[in-house]
Amino acid sequence: MRSSFLLRLLRVLACWLLFAGGPAVGMAQRSPERGFPLIQAYDPGRDVDMQSFEVVQDSRGLLYVANGSGILVYDGAWWRTIEIGKEITAFSVAAGEGGRIGVGGIDELGFLAPDASGTLRYVSLMDRLPPAEREIGQVGQTLAVPGGFAFLTTHRFYLWDGATMRTVATFPGDRPYTVAFEVDSELYLWAKESGLSRVVGTRIVPVPGGEAFRGRRVDVILPADRGLLVSVREEGLFLFRDGKAVPFAPEASRWTVAKRLLAGLRLPDGRWALGSILGGLLLLEPDGEIDQVIDSSVGLPDDFVNDMALDREGALWLSLNNGLAKIEVASPLSVLDRRAGLEGSPYFLARHNGTLWVATSAGLSRLVDRRGAPGSPGGRSARMVSVPGIPPSGWSLLSDGEDLLVGTAFGIYRIRGDEPAEAVEFENRTVFALVRSAKDPRRVWVGTQDGLASIRREESGWRSEGPVAGVPREVVSIVEGADGTVWCSTSLDGVVGVEVPPAGSGQAPRTRRVPGSEDAILSRIAGRILALHDGRVRRLDEARGELQDDPSLSALGRDLSAADLAEDAQGNLWLATRPPSIALRRGSGWGPGTRSLVEIPSRVILALYTESDGTVWLASDSGLYRYAGASPGTDQPLPAPLLSHIRVRGTREDTVLFGGAPGATPPASELPSRFRRLRIDLAPLSFRAGLRYQTRLDPEDSDWSPPAPEPFAELTRLPPGDFTFRARTVGPNGEVGPETAWSFQVRPPWYLTPLAYVLWFLVAAAAVSGYAGLRSRALHLRAAQLEARVEEQTFELRRTVEELRLTQEGLEAANARLEALSLEDDLTGIANRRRLHQALTEEWSRARRHGKPVAFCLLDLDHFKLLNDTRGHPEGDLCLQAVAHYLAGTVRRPGDLVARHGGEEFAVLLPETDLASAIERAEQLRQGIEALAFPHEAVPLGRVTASLGVAVMTPAPGDKPEALIEAADLALYRAKTQGRNRVAAGGETVELGAVAN
Repeated sequence: MRSSFLLRLLRVLACWLLFAGGPAVGMAQRSPERGFPLIQAYDPGRDVDMQSFEVVQDSRGLLYVANGSGILVYDGAWWRTIEIGKEITAFSVAAGEGGRIGVGGIDELGFLAPDASGTLRYVSLMDRLPPAEREIGQVGQTLAVPGGFAFLTTHRFYLWDGATMRTVATFPGDRPYTVAFEVDSELYLWAKESGLSRVVGTRIVPVPGGEAFRGRRVDVILPADRGLLVSVREEGLFLFRDGKAVPFAPEASRWTVAKRLLAGLRLPDGRWALGSILGGLLLLEPDGEIDQVIDSSVGLPDDFVNDMALDREGALWLSLNNGLAKIEVASPLSVLDRRAGLEGSPYFLARHNGTLWVATSAGLSRLVDRRGAPGSPGGRSARMVSVPGIPPSGWSLLSDGEDLLVGTAFGIYRIRGDEPAEAVEFENRTVFALVRSAKDPRRVWVGTQDGLASIRREESGWRSEGPVAGVPREVVSIVEGADGTVWCSTSLDGVVGVEVPPAGSGQAPRTRRVPGSEDAILSRIAGRILALHDGRVRRLDEARGELQDDPSLSALGRDLSAADLAEDAQGNLWLATRPPSIALRRGSGWGPGTRSLVEIPSRVILALYTESDGTVWLASDSGLYRYAGASPGTDQPLPAPLLSHIRVRGTREDTVLFGGAPGATPPASELPSRFRRLRIDLAPLSFRAGLRYQTRLDPEDSDWSPPAPEPFAELTRLPPGDFTFRARTVGPNGEVGPETAWSFQVRPPWYLTPLAYVLWFLVAAAAVSGYAGLRSRALHLRAAQLEARVEEQTFELRRTVEELRLTQEGLEAANARLEALSLEDDLTGIANRRRLHQALTEEWSRARRHGKPVAFCLLDLDHFKLLNDTRGHPEGDLCLQAVAHYLAGTVRRPGDLVARHGGEEFAVLLPETDLASAIERAEQLRQGIEALAFPHEAVPLGRVTASLGVAVMTPAPGDKPEALIEAADLALYRAKTQGRNRVAAGGETVELGAVAN
């Protein structure tokens, strides 16, 4: 024991001495429970080659990718392709001073510069080379140097200082091999014959001790504390300091030897990111420990990493042999999902004896940190391990001393050590909630499908105290009040307060219902009992037994849709909205407003769990997300948007006014009076999710437009005058960035110009003079001339009126067609979500006037993701089209509407339909879909089935149609959780033809 302790102490001291002086954040202990970083794959377009070689970001924030189709430029909203030379393929790219971009291809080297219209174009430097040297082959590397760029080819090393091209070195031989590396603005060269050198001006100077790498293949050189990190092929990693190379990070070195490094960089937190040919990405800690391996097994599109770049927002971009990917290495969010072994949807979390336990639809899992799972996918990423012996549908957890109680669909189970056992016989009743009583710590309140019950911990184990009389069914959450009243949230009857008499008193429990509390889920937050109800957070007045608005909660806003609330260690309020949101603590309350975590791509948040160290866990339909880091809402400011493209459409063709080249500014333009449309594309220069845009045209607009997700603006038929177009970016939480402005002028038509006014005056004077001279002519000649003139003008006027009428009719027809297309789903041809909401609003108003019911049915195809995974997305599209065709042909009553609600979800609107008829119609649809017999081999039944949720309401004044959709969504959720292939309505599931699917 003593020798082991001494070894550990020596190792700690060695690491401290090795990295003294390095970044403090790099040495910080990263949590072993961290999951995978968020990974996003990017597709620049159908006509773009998938192979990408290098990636850089310039000082403005634009991303440049050397690609098989040329240089790809991404501004956060638009991808553009710039072709280079005859061969087109760009192999290298570098961002230099002043926003200039250097490019290397095959027999091509040059840079990107704006043309006369401000459009970024490729400018070749091949004419700067002697004619005998212009067959240079592949430019393998382009690097930024002061004033220009360095270009490394197979046989020569060129330096261009912005004016002159110089040959700095020549590499003789049939197959010379030299590699260049840029490290902290220093340029290094490695050659097999000479080892490591440094470029100083136009000279190549040997690095002291660099001959140690002579004859050894160096793949990557990166900055290290007081030295360099060097990767030597087939040998591993070395720290090069003071002229000496010392082996480093044995485990990571073995990985680099097996996977072969090709690229790397050092992250701001001190870690190294190492990209390989065979194994994806390795994140290496400053002390040499492997942090994570991110490869195709955990979601990376390809394991062949050609290059990488860190953007201004801390995300890591990878150029892959097959695609592009962004990895959020600096985000406080990580995810544990099926890649980490999580089975089923997570419903509840609890910390027990230092371990995180997760109740899921598949049973129970526990979190094994990276130290306990070295062989897991993703290197040392945390893993979820299923606990045997626990039945499916784990709904609740409670840590009580040595016992972990697990509420399932088959009663309560107990975990003590590693042995699961049934704690209390509950006759296969579903247990939704487990809450320890504060008044009597040996008692645990139990929310079940039948109501409220309790169990008691005794020396011999757990004993059931039986149900509490008078409490409605389906108690899904429990909060004990300050006076001992047990407040229960029920699925069907809202909130109920229960006053439980002392044991042996012979008194019956007293219950009282909280009026208007349907769908309210209670949580204890900051010493108060709160609930999300009617679109806002409200407080439970325990004395009066009613939900009340609280001034300290008013800043959170309205129209909030969520089921769960939680308070983190800093007092911030987390809401299980879509997407999840956070209200920051402000004094005794929260707000103003909330911050949305748009980075989480989940459809629904099932549970929230906060810990004393500030960590917040979010259980969702797509996995378990872990948030650990800075307080939410500390994002860096948004930059001013770039006007990336300005073009005007005239009577015949489009004219590009500005091409959006970085560093260039749009010219003050004059537009013709007869232009049809002015389109301005906006670039946010940010890659974060959920961005929107506001525009304003002075002096036409009095205020900014509402935020919209479309990154462009279109202006039509402006009157003559001077205008200034302004644009700004709005973040997902309402934060507003600085504006960008562009001024232009619309010329008046020729007949309103000063010259035209002079001409009109001269014509009028000539007419008066001519009229005076002609007065002596015969009256009949004048009358004839006037009559002919009137007839001619009348004819012209009629023709003009007819042309205007035909134009108006054409516009009306085109607008009608566009309106029809905007209300139609592209894939299935039935109504889309927009048309559905229009029809629902109309029928809702009609039903409220006449006192008629409106039925709404949500239909979801069971296991549809599994169908896509096993048979492919084209087969999934055919299934959606077949179901849509069947529904459209079946629901044909006037006023009924079938629409695609999103993904594999359809909606059916049935006006003037009561609940019984709606359930009967829904069951007919369920049977019809099953009768389609669309093959689905991945499920036991072998064919596609559907679950349906039905809701019916007779609108009253003040009711909103969204309440009907939410009720149907809740019924659909119940149908899915109780077995699928069935109809649910009003809290009851219709078992007609139900199949365990």
